[in-house]
Amino acid sequence: MAKMRDNLPAILLSLVILFLLTIVLDWGMDITGRHRSNGFAREPIGIVNGEEITYQEFNQALEFEIENFKQRTGNDPDDFMLEQLRNQVWEQLVTRKLIEQEIKKLNLTVTDEEITDWVLNSPETLPEPVKRNFVDSTGKIDRVLLERALKSTTPQARQFWIEVEKFLKAQKLTEKLQSRLLASVLVSEGEIRERFEKQNTRYEIKYVSLDPNRFSKEISEPTDDEIKEYYRNHQDEFRIQETRRLKYVLFSDMPSAEDTASVLRELENFKQQAMQGADFVELVKNYSEAPFSDVFFKHGELLPEIENEIWDKKVGEIVGPLKASDGIHLIKILDERKGSDTFVRASHILVPIGRDTAESYNLAKDILNLAKKGEDFAKLAATFSVDQVTASKGGDLGWFGKGRMVKEFEEACFKAKPGEIVGPVRTQYGLHIIKVIAKDNRELKIADIKLGVRASSETIESQRKRAEDFSHTVSGKKFVQEASALGLDIKTTPPFTKDSPIPGIGFNKTISDWAFSNKLGSVSPVFKIRGGFAVFTISEIKEAGIRPLEEVREAIKVRVRREKLKDKAYNYLESLRTKLNKNEGLESITKLDSTLEVKTASGFTLSGGIPGIGTDENVLGKLIDMKPNEISQTIKGNSFVYLIQLVNKTPFDSSAYKSQHETLKQQIYNEKKNTLFFSWIDNLKKNAKIVDNRSLYFEQ
Repeated sequence: MAKMRDNLPAILLSLVILFLLTIVLDWGMDITGRHRSNGFAREPIGIVNGEEITYQEFNQALEFEIENFKQRTGNDPDDFMLEQLRNQVWEQLVTRKLIEQEIKKLNLTVTDEEITDWVLNSPETLPEPVKRNFVDSTGKIDRVLLERALKSTTPQARQFWIEVEKFLKAQKLTEKLQSRLLASVLVSEGEIRERFEKQNTRYEIKYVSLDPNRFSKEISEPTDDEIKEYYRNHQDEFRIQETRRLKYVLFSDMPSAEDTASVLRELENFKQQAMQGADFVELVKNYSEAPFSDVFFKHGELLPEIENEIWDKKVGEIVGPLKASDGIHLIKILDERKGSDTFVRASHILVPIGRDTAESYNLAKDILNLAKKGEDFAKLAATFSVDQVTASKGGDLGWFGKGRMVKEFEEACFKAKPGEIVGPVRTQYGLHIIKVIAKDNRELKIADIKLGVRASSETIESQRKRAEDFSHTVSGKKFVQEASALGLDIKTTPPFTKDSPIPGIGFNKTISDWAFSNKLGSVSPVFKIRGGFAVFTISEIKEAGIRPLEEVREAIKVRVRREKLKDKAYNYLESLRTKLNKNEGLESITKLDSTLEVKTASGFTLSGGIPGIGTDENVLGKLIDMKPNEISQTIKGNSFVYLIQLVNKTPFDSSAYKSQHETLKQQIYNEKKNTLFFSWIDNLKKNAKIVDNRSLYFEQ
């Protein structure tokens, strides 16, 4: 949403393009592969205030977004992303329909004369999809080409200008609507100056911060009457929207053991072909999902799963199949050479340095002696090392070159010989016992057939079928019982509102709409989410309203106690403020209370926050109007209580203000208009009667 709010003109233009798309195109193809041919095709996919959104226009817009996705990522959208794109297109079409309706209500029109004037007299301001037809090699309007196109009488030219006219009228209508909506958006000189000062004026201050917890033993615990009074006076804090809580089971669409075995068999087949004389590089070029790379690799440049297996192999050997984080690999060593860089493979045992440094050193030396006497280094690492990442691997750090480790550790490793155990070596992390396993300066050229492991269509359909069977047979009352009997992991969402993301799942309007339109205990159809196929049951419904006192009693107790502490701290600091020596300034407070510390902060702007304090608006708001050497009143901050003395601030820079004036004005204007526009759209949606029939067209 934040990104959208920064791009209002682009959003309006995209809605115009979407409008043109549904007018010009007449494809009618089903690009999703999931259209239900069940007799509902004549039903509109949606209705907005009585006006239909047809399946055809939805499908056209969806294909447009899918093509954009392919161009951005180079991949087809998976089921999860396809659902996200459907939701995105749905929101776009609903918004477009609402905007069209508002244009009609406001009687906004665009005449042929306006379009003609635009094309003839201001062609350089035409939208890019139109303008690009009439530019020369420098990107400027070619008037000869434009006039020739305008005079052309061919059927193609006439049709082109008919569609361009529709497009430009749609653009003009949105511009007029935008102008009407945003006519009230004004930016005052005071707002511009305030923004400038927040971003440019730099401050130097002295301050005292007092932690209210200092008085924790001096206040009484909140009484029942105080808790009730807080509850009465702050009911808006406890107002909640309608929420749902769901339980669900997930039938994973991850690759099965058979899917993995299938890839392993395929790679074993390639291995046999290579051993019988097939050109391995050609196999890579023809079958690998990663291109052949005709380069030499150094230690540390390959995946760890591959690194650990290839360096002890000879040229010509075939290694694998090897399972790795990105798939399964079959590798042939093509060549090796001596490189200019030396690499070390080492293991270590890390001993922390506690308060008693001597004791830590003694422990490290004992471990060193055990290792040198032949004790299994890997077992010693598993027992004594506090490096949890490597301890489970026997302390193995893998291969590394110079510049990868801290200086002391690196020097010890490169100085020692392979097989040597050295230490204790002290670094910022603690004491290290190091075993140098090997040193090497070789580089290898490899050919790598990499295949990803993906769920087969059989696996996916099997899991979908399991989910559908479960959804059809289970009841809400026995959801947990029957899921447990099948060995399924039952997940529970925290409460969520209709327009919020579903915790653990994300934004999913289809699931949210189902949850808020069904009864407690209802069991859902199958929904595709990231990771597989999910079946939900509604486990809790909470209506909108004020949370009961007993539900929030403990939270109120904490808040009341915090306010008491703040009041106590405020009164104490205020009493000290009145006794300050004005000639000595804030520094004199330490004579009144030696436990308080006067700190300084300098070089900051209000937009960036105060070092040591942060962006506490209670404090920032006081600084704006303070004068040099002035000491503030006592300030209740978000967490602490403060006294501030302004030491200095940079003077107002008239020249910089003049140069930034228009930029700041436009910045504030854009923020205001975006807020207004999206608030207007949200309000239209809340008050619209919207019928969503997507479930008639798409499997859930």
